Amino acid sequence: MKPGELTDIIVMGAVFVLVFCSWCICVVLWVGQYITRLKKVQKRLDITDRDTSESQVLRLWREAYEDLKRSKSRKRTTFKDRLERLRSDAGWQGPAHTVMLGVAGVACLAFLAMYTVGGGIMLGSASAAAVVVIFWVYTQRRIGKRAVLFERQLVDALGIAARALRAGHPLVGAFQLVSEETADPVGPIFYQMCQEQALGLSLKDSIRKVAKNTYNPELKLFATAVAIQLKSGGNLADLMDSLAAVMRSRTRLNRRVRVITAQTQLSKKILIAIPILLFFALNVLTPQYMHVFYDTWPGRFMLTAAAVSVLFGSWMMGRLSVLRY
Repeated sequence: MKPGELTDIIVMGAVFVLVFCSWCICVVLWVGQYITRLKKVQKRLDITDRDTSESQVLRLWREAYEDLKRSKSRKRTTFKDRLERLRSDAGWQGPAHTVMLGVAGVACLAFLAMYTVGGGIMLGSASAAAVVVIFWVYTQRRIGKRAVLFERQLVDALGIAARALRAGHPLVGAFQLVSEETADPVGPIFYQMCQEQALGLSLKDSIRKVAKNTYNPELKLFATAVAIQLKSGGNLADLMDSLAAVMRSRTRLNRRVRVITAQTQLSKKILIAIPILLFFALNVLTPQYMHVFYDTWPGRFMLTAAAVSVLFGSWMMGRLSVLRY
């Protein structure tokens, strides 16, 4: 190895270490600022000192949600079950393996297209990885929108069921009315419960089965409450109204949290997009400048470290923008 190449490697390593240390210092300062402002955020959310009936309801909701998470974590799920859950939450119409094969095919086409135009293996792999990341981000956004729509429709569905029960309809009739008046994704769920009950399955088992396959905490809580009420007896209309009130309170709290963390989410998207866009821009505008990252081991190491840093930064900023309540 020539002395000049050794000097370049040392300089690049020193620059990388300097940038990485600066980034770590920024992360530490950001975490410290986040911890100091956490109490202020909790005060703005009114969940620290006040002990109103609404906060008690939300606390009970959180405890029930944590119990569901613990019971779910004890169960071992296969990779096929996870894919099916992802397909169900995202609302894809086709089977999970078909969607995965389609994404893999698009990623392969992106790799071949970039490799054909002279981008090389590294740029082709980056293009394939970009396709997978874009699909994952789009899927997560679709899941989030569908979850918000599900919560809003479920609250309206519980109100319809409560009014139908007070009008004299049986519980199955109330569910049938909900399935007719509510669109996807809540309407087909209640329609499935009515169909299974008509085929001979008990209503309690049908509700639990649907809640188990839906992977939604609100629907699981609804299924548990209705099952207990059917077993012990009571006013189902009041139960529907109580569940709807709890869901409305939780929805309002979630909206306030999203407003408070909107700036952090925007900063996350900008900071993650800048290095990715700069990487592709340099490959297109000045490909000779990027050859050192593909042809030498130090360059490959720095490129890998940069990718890991971007992923770790995305994960860290995502964790900092989540409020526990």
